[in-house]
Amino acid sequence: MKQDSIVREIMRNLQGALEVALFMPAARTRFGDTKEEAIRSFFVPILLFPLTIAAIYLYPKPEIVHHSANMLSLLYSLRLASIWFIFFGAVYWITKEIDRKKYFYQFVIASNWLTIPATIVFIPVAWMLLAGIHTWAELYPFMICLMLYTYALTAFMAAYILRIPWELAGFIVFVGMAINDSTLDILYWIGDKL
Repeated sequence: MKQDSIVREIMRNLQGALEVALFMPAARTRFGDTKEEAIRSFFVPILLFPLTIAAIYLYPKPEIVHHSANMLSLLYSLRLASIWFIFFGAVYWITKEIDRKKYFYQFVIASNWLTIPATIVFIPVAWMLLAGIHTWAELYPFMICLMLYTYALTAFMAAYILRIPWELAGFIVFVGMAINDSTLDILYWIGDKL
């Protein structure tokens, strides 16, 4: 019985992630809204994290290239945990201030499940780099378009899940971008000092 409910939960959330990726408003009905499901949803980005680590090993930044694979994994794991803590903390504060706290767990679930379509759209870029079909400089404009797409689908998700105006959803995406960039800068600074 428990296994069937987990399978249904996975299928429902996968459908919701696909619907968000296609900008379908009905996606808001797919994601759960319980604390337990929100906690379970963190397994999705955790399971996809090795792809990030693999990309980092293949194309390390000069600031951290001298570190061992274990140190790189630790630094990026700490960065991911920091991003979650700061971003979801900021969104929790925003939802509390605008009286949308009841949708917070649904937002966490949707955010975590959106890592699947976001990862899928970047796989062709990684494949083209690994296969040597294109250089990073050639793929950079394409990467910018993919990043804009992922920001747009995140704003769409925030607007529909939290039932907020698009301007505030855009602000939430901006907060996420700022946290992402800041933690990356801090990681490179720490990596350079170690």
